[in-house]
Amino acid sequence: MRPKFVNPGLVIAAMLMMLCWAGCSSDSSLSTSIAPGVETDPGFLIVQDQVNSYLDTVNVVYSMALDKIYLDEEGQDPQDLEIVDINADPDGGINKIGIPVYLEGYSSGWHWTEFAQYYTNYSYTFTDSVKFMDDELYLHLSDGLDYLRYIRHWEFENDATTATHTDLSGYFDFELRGLDTDTASISGFDNFLVEWHYAGVDSTIDAVFGVEATLANVEVVRGVDDLWADGCPCSGTIGLDMNVSYTVTANAFPVMTARSWEITATISNGVATVTAISNMQYWTYEYTMCTAE
Repeated sequence: MRPKFVNPGLVIAAMLMMLCWAGCSSDSSLSTSIAPGVETDPGFLIVQDQVNSYLDTVNVVYSMALDKIYLDEEGQDPQDLEIVDINADPDGGINKIGIPVYLEGYSSGWHWTEFAQYYTNYSYTFTDSVKFMDDELYLHLSDGLDYLRYIRHWEFENDATTATHTDLSGYFDFELRGLDTDTASISGFDNFLVEWHYAGVDSTIDAVFGVEATLANVEVVRGVDDLWADGCPCSGTIGLDMNVSYTVTANAFPVMTARSWEITATISNGVATVTAISNMQYWTYEYTMCTAE
């Protein structure tokens, strides 16, 4: 399983949809005067889609972290398998420039990997760091671990400056504890940023979508064949602060609109109960992240 990155086409559609809605930044703290929001609010629909995608991504990311524990049947490290997959995206290598840059090593308890691939009009890079421990002692291999920490910095950068384009970047830092038991606990944070520029005939749109997420004691039970990577979150909380803004420039006059959201997802047996708050309104719904087996 691999991280789910935002499709630039979806970003474009979402931002154009936002032009039909006017909002402003606000203090979205809970209060007695907070009121239910309208389910068809375009701003909420955009954020709901992004929240659901993010919850799916959390599943993928923790699976990636747990994948670091295992080797495949041929003894190939999961990190190498991931590199092969990345080399095939997003155009099958047709527009690659040169060979990918791939470095790896081990230092002070950390296994690290650096990867970069350049294409005709953009680049993709990431840096991974993984640490195994048992009883607070570093392990070179994952055998017998009870703790894993996984850090990744990643970036999609477009060479375009005036043409329509999307840039994406992110950073996460997760700690997994209790890996010597049947229930592991995941905590950490995740930052994600989408920057989108649309160039029209007589106007431009610059949009920014930012997420700061915190995972608090998200528990995962071992899955099929006693493998962690097949597990499903059974409890825990994910909090997200989302900021959406766009600037429309027409006739050299920029107009900016912004809106902030506070999101809380409480997990129970693979189902997240999500509460979204913005502009003194709230929305609540359920989303199935996975099915416990």
